[in-house]
Amino acid sequence: MYDAHALIDVHTRAHESLRRLIAFCGGLTHEELRRPLTGFGWPTVLRQLEHTIGAEVYWQTVLTRGYREEATLPELPDVAAIEMFRQRTALATRSYLAVANEAELNTPRRMISDPGQTRVLRPADVIIRVVTHIFTHQGQVLAMCRTLGKPNDRRDLDYPIV
Repeated sequence: MYDAHALIDVHTRAHESLRRLIAFCGGLTHEELRRPLTGFGWPTVLRQLEHTIGAEVYWQTVLTRGYREEATLPELPDVAAIEMFRQRTALATRSYLAVANEAELNTPRRMISDPGQTRVLRPADVIIRVVTHIFTHQGQVLAMCRTLGKPNDRRDLDYPIV
């Protein structure tokens, strides 16, 4: 059984790691942020970051009202805009969790995951999915940075345990 307190903690830690990654990417040039790289599903660092946060928006929509149409994301031309988008998105998830009780979080229910399609999902698993998705794409962004000749020399981009 998950409770909101535990999920908020895990989500907050994941977003702190993502915040640090975005700050790290602030050291890339305009060209490096937009350079397409082969071998990645989202070909640029900016697109990887946009997708990472945009996927959380998608799952928020599935949880709260059902996904009935493609979401319109804000313009994200640079790292500062990405960081603002991350902050707003994290706050929306935490706002959902702040009012969700254990029954809400742990009881599977029908959710609209695509227009015209429903799935039975447990809300707590959706939140855990958001968290693991952040780390999947964080690894891809760091691999892209290495490919660009900008390896991460810091050790603070993993899941914060303190």
